[in-house]
Amino acid sequence: MEEWTFICPTKIYFKNDGLKYIGNIIKDNNYSKIFLIYGKDSFIKSGNYNTVTTSLKENKIEFKEASGVGANPDISFVREVSKTVKEYNPDLILACGGGSVIDAAKSIAHAYYYDKDPLDFNKKIAIPTKSLPLGVVLTLSASGSEMSNSCVISDRENNFKGGFNHYTNYPTFALLDPTLTYSVSPFQTACGLVDILSHSFERYFCTSQKFELSDYLALSVIKQIIELSPTVMNNPNDYEVRRAMMLCGSFSHNGWTGFGKTTKMHCHGIEHTLSGRHPEIAHGEGLRFLLAEFIKVNYDLLKDKIAKFGKFVFDENDPSMVYNRLEKYFSTLPLRHSMRECGISESEENELLLRLKLN
Repeated sequence: MEEWTFICPTKIYFKNDGLKYIGNIIKDNNYSKIFLIYGKDSFIKSGNYNTVTTSLKENKIEFKEASGVGANPDISFVREVSKTVKEYNPDLILACGGGSVIDAAKSIAHAYYYDKDPLDFNKKIAIPTKSLPLGVVLTLSASGSEMSNSCVISDRENNFKGGFNHYTNYPTFALLDPTLTYSVSPFQTACGLVDILSHSFERYFCTSQKFELSDYLALSVIKQIIELSPTVMNNPNDYEVRRAMMLCGSFSHNGWTGFGKTTKMHCHGIEHTLSGRHPEIAHGEGLRFLLAEFIKVNYDLLKDKIAKFGKFVFDENDPSMVYNRLEKYFSTLPLRHSMRECGISESEENELLLRLKLN
């Protein structure tokens, strides 16, 4: 095991029907003036907006808001809302949503103390030194951004999508209530399953041949995601599977499944290129095109790890069958199953798939 440091300072409030307590949570953390950020109409139509704002008012918490964050959040939203946030001068940003909302809020939190373009952080031109505190109400299990040090932002005008990791990206706290994910669509649920699986998959398949505790943790997350998938797709209001999916999502991307190893999110980087060029492709769906192919093109290099993966996850003794078993799992999800189905040219598809090969 390599020398390592592990940190995850986010305080988690895991509460069934916990949304009505968000004002109390904010007050208990000594914040009194917040800026609320959420996605689009679903947050209002679900009644969640009313529950949040009622709790804020009951706890005498001043707030202002901005909405409209979409998938693959764009820097244009960040730039515009950052102006309002700087004028308002809150002591906390509250992000209510999934990874797109949370990452947009992270970027806005960094922009508060930065006089230049916040996209500089995602382009690795600058490093944030200070950010507004960020609280999260999670409504979509997928990205793990509620408990991670990562932030991904797109610049659609220039076909760019990039992420960066830094301790200032960790939220101060996050409210996890599985009941808030009951209304997530089958498509978004499927995208979430793939995204969660991928975070542990990519940490597991680093080039280190050593087998560490974190490898077992990663395989456990992957196995549970695959096992719960049929139930969560067929019975989306099953509390137990939504709870398990939410926990897997948070712990798959907080460093827990990769500590002690040098990891590189190889498939994620390629997917960022794909959805940076084609922002209509959801992140989880883009990853679906890459993960099994990663196994195929790196089979010789990672054969021992593939064998352990197959045995632990699928009870499969033949490592050469792991690609097929993974493809069979993905085929059960309501996603498109190749880039060509998304209108991607054969040449572009081949270009991206060639990049899966580890050196």
